[in-house]
Amino acid sequence: MVNEPLNGDGSLVNDAFSRAMGSGYLAEAVRTAHAADPGAKLYINDYGIEGENAKSNSLYNLAKSMLAQGVPLGGIGFESHFIVGQVPSDFKANMQRFADLGLDVAVTELDDRIQLPASNSALQQQATDYGNVVRDCLGVSRCVGISQWGVDDANSWIPGTFPGWGAATMYDGNFQPKPAYTATVAALGGSGGTTPPQGSSGALRAVGAGKCLDVPNSSVVPGTQVQIWDCSGQANQAWTRTSANELTVVSGGARLCLDAYDNQTAAGTKVEAWTCNGGANQQWQVNSNGTVTGTQSGLCLDVTGASTTNGALAELWPCNGGSNQQWTLG
Repeated sequence: MVNEPLNGDGSLVNDAFSRAMGSGYLAEAVRTAHAADPGAKLYINDYGIEGENAKSNSLYNLAKSMLAQGVPLGGIGFESHFIVGQVPSDFKANMQRFADLGLDVAVTELDDRIQLPASNSALQQQATDYGNVVRDCLGVSRCVGISQWGVDDANSWIPGTFPGWGAATMYDGNFQPKPAYTATVAALGGSGGTTPPQGSSGALRAVGAGKCLDVPNSSVVPGTQVQIWDCSGQANQAWTRTSANELTVVSGGARLCLDAYDNQTAAGTKVEAWTCNGGANQQWQVNSNGTVTGTQSGLCLDVTGASTTNGALAELWPCNGGSNQQWTLG
């Protein structure tokens, strides 16, 4: 209920409250709010306090002093507006020292901004960051929750405040989950998603590229290698998961199946559209962790070279957790 009261050096922000009431206004604000609603959990919320530094030390001492005075402070909110790759290694320990005072702690405004355009390596680092934040919170018994600041990248505050930066959330601008989402669910002990039921149909979206699996030019020629392309909603991008574990598409009026070339099972085997024949090389598992694997080979459907450009080809490759092996159907 007190938001961002401290400067980076730990001093009080020079605002109307501190000018009128001095440093005691924080305790008075908490007491007044408590009198209005004795059941409310009252927090001090700030940014730049995630690691142990001058600002977090000042807040720690302030909280300790307030508690010693009997001020009904209930928790500390760590805003957690991070830059990719810069989550403090002592975040968990820092939250724990506040918890040891008897306070709840929470990650209240999580995002992790990337310099645009976001590279695959940056998205993978962001996934690591999100997973680490979740594990840090889970490692502190009084960490009561994590809130992301903004629903998706298109509606994030970051680009408007930090020009040239963005892609800070778990969902891209089309509301599709990014590697950060998968890492978050995994850190929570989940599987990263649900398996689409048989009969599911729609675009097969490459999460890392934000594009759709596509039969080039709506070709009807068996053996045409599939690619990723800007999602268009056209039939040559509409895939159906059948009861036989096929992934079928109607391209140029012809019903074709996603097929591993010539029954090959080696890394780098091209993935093509071919006449449906019931072969093992046309059977696919659409997995809850976001991967699509060939039943015959056990390899992952992969965008070659982790490319995000139109025309990048699909292949089989050993599963490695990369965002170029993450797909959503529907």
